[in-house]
Amino acid sequence: MKCRILLLFAGLLVWQPAWSQEYITEDAERFAALLAKFPDEITPEAIQSGYLKPGTKGIKIFTPKRIQNAKNMADMVNTYRSRYDEGVALMLPAALESADASREILDHVQQLLGQEESAPVYMVFGGNNSGGTASRKGLVVGLEVLSRFVETEAEAKKLLKSFIAHEVVHVYQYNSGNKGRGNLLHHSLREGFADFIENMVMGGISSAERERHTYGLAHEAELWAKFRQVMHTKDIRSWMYNGDQEDRPADLGYWIGKRICAAFYAQSQDKHQALQVLLYLKDPDEILARSGYNPG
Repeated sequence: MKCRILLLFAGLLVWQPAWSQEYITEDAERFAALLAKFPDEITPEAIQSGYLKPGTKGIKIFTPKRIQNAKNMADMVNTYRSRYDEGVALMLPAALESADASREILDHVQQLLGQEESAPVYMVFGGNNSGGTASRKGLVVGLEVLSRFVETEAEAKKLLKSFIAHEVVHVYQYNSGNKGRGNLLHHSLREGFADFIENMVMGGISSAERERHTYGLAHEAELWAKFRQVMHTKDIRSWMYNGDQEDRPADLGYWIGKRICAAFYAQSQDKHQALQVLLYLKDPDEILARSGYNPG
């Protein structure tokens, strides 16, 4: 558990979480200022000295598998410049104006899952390959990727809150020992639970998952028949983290996992305990069995 700090407020001693719902936008703002200095082509040296080196912990979280290094990011910016420009023009203002609303989302998820502390949120620009990730140290949102799914500032604000609601669940999963290792069923329930909580907090599905949701409802029995044949293997490529598919939307494992979580929650009399079981995810097969999920 993170240490707590003692604050003096209005003459009273008050205990506060060390994280205190941090919402950090300085990386994204620094990138936008740097990009404006290079209207044609940006160099790896500029990325390294002006963006990565002075970066917050959010940059450190996002670098290994996403930003990778200064050269890779410079290549991405120069190749997909319009996407980064859209991120600066649309997603960054939305992020700056959404601090209070995002803190409310964090509070809501924190209370739903019975967590003592929340997690810092970092707004960044990355390697054009991830809209968000999480670790024990917090969650990071990649603004250039989120810009793909929105056209207006209102849509940008809503999607931003959805991503925050999803990714903060992963922080709590890491801290509960649920680290994402396992077979396809485990991966699907882990991501599906994050989507389930996101939908619960937001009151509906996000624009980022609309396509797979529509397809899933129309093909649920067929998808389940295929999924259950491989759910105890570690071959997750056709279902998770898999980008564009030729014949169907990507990441349908997320959707099936969410459907199982929703069924489990509906069957449970103690809703708080049900959320704890889904959070810790100690026995995916038991969760599936108790859910009664079996469309056909």
